[in-house]
Amino acid sequence: MYKAILFDLDNTLLDYSHSEVDAMKRTLRDHGIWEDEEAWWEAFWPVYSQNNFKYWMDFVNKQGPHRTIQDVLISSFRDSLDADLARNERLTASYWDYFCNNCHFENGAQGVLDFARDRYKLGIISNGIGEAQRKRLAAGDIYDLFHSVVVSDEVGIRKPRREIFDHALAELRLAPSDVLFVGDSLTDDYQGAINAGIDFCYYNRDRKRLTDSHSPKYRIDELQELLNYL
Repeated sequence: MYKAILFDLDNTLLDYSHSEVDAMKRTLRDHGIWEDEEAWWEAFWPVYSQNNFKYWMDFVNKQGPHRTIQDVLISSFRDSLDADLARNERLTASYWDYFCNNCHFENGAQGVLDFARDRYKLGIISNGIGEAQRKRLAAGDIYDLFHSVVVSDEVGIRKPRREIFDHALAELRLAPSDVLFVGDSLTDDYQGAINAGIDFCYYNRDRKRLTDSHSPKYRIDELQELLNYL
């Protein structure tokens, strides 16, 4: 039925949260800030996460002074550790390098890709930073599987806008009816697929209860369940 499978990346094919924590713990160890004291980590991480989310949303919405992802990270470290600018810049450089060059897969992702790689064209549509997304795909040795990789900061359009899906369809030279899109977000992925006229498979990794306002074509709790529909 389908000629191509498009995937969201973070928390669909790749475990974003695992990558984020792994990169942060390595960074803090490298700079002598943390040495596996769980109580310290449990106090630090929620504060950092809250600060980082705030500045990331400002960046996405083009509010405030943050013009790059490095600006976002520097401010997040500043407000979480109360360190000077030079140290925050060093922490940012270490963290970004670790984050961009690690790859933690969602459970079942590799099996799905192994099955689909010779049967469908594959693509990525991601709201993220192109440098990170492309390097992480390369770190997982899967970059060359994809016929199209569309990242929001590179094309200047974010899901759920239809135009970001149009980029992928143009690269694949396919119509919306030829494509299935798989993602974990009801706001970005589900709504984006609706806007683009593309069938959607909702990867309900957190086992959320859907309301009557959401009716994806398919719903799966584990990625390998996707094979039932391919």
